[in-house]
Amino acid sequence: MITQPFKAAGAFIKALPLAVSPGLRIFIVVPLLANFALMALIYMVALSYFNDLIAIAMDYLPSWLAFLHWLFYLIFAAVISVLLFYSFSVGINILAAPFMAFLAEKVEERQTGKVFDEELNAKALLLITGRTLQREMQKILYFLPRFILLLLMSFIPLVNVVSPVLLLLFSAWMLSLQYMDYAFDNNKVAFHDMRQMLRTKPLLCWTFGGIVMVCLTIPLVNLFVMPIAVVAATLLWISVFRPQHGDVSSLVGRTSGLL
Repeated sequence: MITQPFKAAGAFIKALPLAVSPGLRIFIVVPLLANFALMALIYMVALSYFNDLIAIAMDYLPSWLAFLHWLFYLIFAAVISVLLFYSFSVGINILAAPFMAFLAEKVEERQTGKVFDEELNAKALLLITGRTLQREMQKILYFLPRFILLLLMSFIPLVNVVSPVLLLLFSAWMLSLQYMDYAFDNNKVAFHDMRQMLRTKPLLCWTFGGIVMVCLTIPLVNLFVMPIAVVAATLLWISVFRPQHGDVSSLVGRTSGLL
């Protein structure tokens, strides 16, 4: 288990030159353009409605909590910012998902020799987009109740001391889940079974998600995170998780918790 963080970091080191290699560069350009377009749209909407959303949320506070106005303002601002960011991430993931799925396929083909039947054409894009929308909906339904639970925990005395740490770990887990999903989905691993497999390598997943999280905070670098993370996740699928594929049934029944 102690080597898992090093495997995650090593995958990113190997992913960078692979992502910019001939034949794979196109998969950086498409999400980059999608990032620019959707980022501009989200920022325009956010700037237009952010204060209005805060005001609406604050109206629900009872008058006897007026002295905590500043605290709830910060909490509501943080929540709305997270929801806007997640909406942005979901939008980008949906737009770029077909290309990221093909990127994961090409990386696996190049690294293992396995040949996938799908070709990059309109019909394949439509099929993958439909499959991806279903998968993204599964992630949203998985994310929301756990996020709300962690958010409510931040209001409980004593428990709220550890809730920021739990939220950070859960965010790293969700980022790992997001980018690992492409290779797993390409190999027909169900969403539930993928989670069971990832739970067997918690340090690897948290390290992977943590690296993505840090990169997303760095200007310009965050524009290229998606394809590099997909390549790194595919490398981890090949080296770590693919040997478990076919024996998923033995993993079912482990404790689930927030993960």
